[in-house]
Amino acid sequence: MKKFGFWLVALLLVGLLAGSASAAGEYKEVQKNEYWVSWDGSANATLVSIVYGPSEMLNQTKASILKMGIQNATKVFVSQEAQKLSQMGLTLKNATGEIIGYNTTGPLETVIKGRILNFARYYSYDNVWEIALDALRVADLSQINPTAINGSMYLENYFTVHLPAGAKLKNVTKGFKVESNGSYILLDVKVEGNTIFTHSIVYLKKGVTKEDLMVLYSKLEPVMIQYTGKKGVENYTTWEMKIYNNITVQGNQTVLDTTEEYIKPEAYINYVKVQFAYEGLQKAEQSLYEKYAQQFQNEGVQVLGGRVSILNANTSGPLIVKYHWVLKGFVSKVNGTYVYAYDPKLELGSMNFPYRLNAAINETKVTRISLPTGYKFTSIPSNIEVKTRAGSVTMKVQKLSDREILITSNVYIAYGVPADAYKAFMAKVPNKVEFKYEVTAEEGSGGKGICGPAAIVGLAVLPLLLYRRRR
Repeated sequence: MKKFGFWLVALLLVGLLAGSASAAGEYKEVQKNEYWVSWDGSANATLVSIVYGPSEMLNQTKASILKMGIQNATKVFVSQEAQKLSQMGLTLKNATGEIIGYNTTGPLETVIKGRILNFARYYSYDNVWEIALDALRVADLSQINPTAINGSMYLENYFTVHLPAGAKLKNVTKGFKVESNGSYILLDVKVEGNTIFTHSIVYLKKGVTKEDLMVLYSKLEPVMIQYTGKKGVENYTTWEMKIYNNITVQGNQTVLDTTEEYIKPEAYINYVKVQFAYEGLQKAEQSLYEKYAQQFQNEGVQVLGGRVSILNANTSGPLIVKYHWVLKGFVSKVNGTYVYAYDPKLELGSMNFPYRLNAAINETKVTRISLPTGYKFTSIPSNIEVKTRAGSVTMKVQKLSDREILITSNVYIAYGVPADAYKAFMAKVPNKVEFKYEVTAEEGSGGKGICGPAAIVGLAVLPLLLYRRRR
């Protein structure tokens, strides 16, 4: 049977439960978590997990604990819980653990106590505190494939949250029940004063299908708790990047030179550098080259030549990636006029996140377009400047000559902006603007226009987890 719960995963990671994945029967686990929240956003927590079966797996786990030793096993449990919370953007401090029932025939229980930092986050955007409570075990369920389990699964959870004194509850997720062919997910939420009680059950019967999961998981989200009362301090990451594009039209070819500078967050940039070092820079450069060469080919663009260079991978400075492309068929011509479509949102206009953006984003792009002799720009868009509480989008166009244009753009998206406010903000900005030019003399070798260089987004190091609220 597949393993569930942080403690089973912990033991699996050290190889103690090898061979038990096919154990049949119902996996039954009950969690009882209680949190006492302070005005600094931290919470004293007691995390209890009780596993009742299947018996074969339970007995193997108990034997593994005895073999490892109770002190070592406890350290593994605590370490794994800290790692799990870290993946959710939380930090566990001063943690202690206890294992109960490892030398009996009854259920196996683990108790971990400690302080969780950033359990509640403050957002100055609307002066609210917010807790994303994983009362439906989203983090655990996202790691498994229930359709491959040789048995049913029953997860019952009791999570209690005590808000700080003087807090005023603003909003909390409502309960629901969703069913599909005997499997079901149930959530019940009750409020008594400044205490929120959540009770949930996730029951997936043996043989649950992908179609069943599509129905059930449509409701699988964190319980969101919002409250006010005091202002807090915001602690967040800013993702900062600069892109420099030089686009040169040369007859029937287009030369595209792009430099990407990844500045913040330093921790993530350093992580990427380590990955490059582990993979080998030459291999990483080749991988990036093949990725974008294939993208060009998929769009009907012929790559005549190109190279990728990764710089600063062994320094403390920003990570720099340079691309050089010689392309044919990169551009198109419409009724004798060439059109370059530019995205002033810098490909940041369609992010999908369910609640809030849990970071700030600051991206700048400078694009220079140079035409050969005999060409002339005939139409350029006006400057753009859109500013709201959600962020800002600016685009400044400079016509350096009849044959040269400089576009300077910046997109800033504020930390904590709700998804609806972000969408309303982006709706104020056009999806594209057009730069048009024509041939004023004989084309000679058949020059073609430009379209699409704004689609080159390089490493795309903004990971999906950036757009999700602690999930």
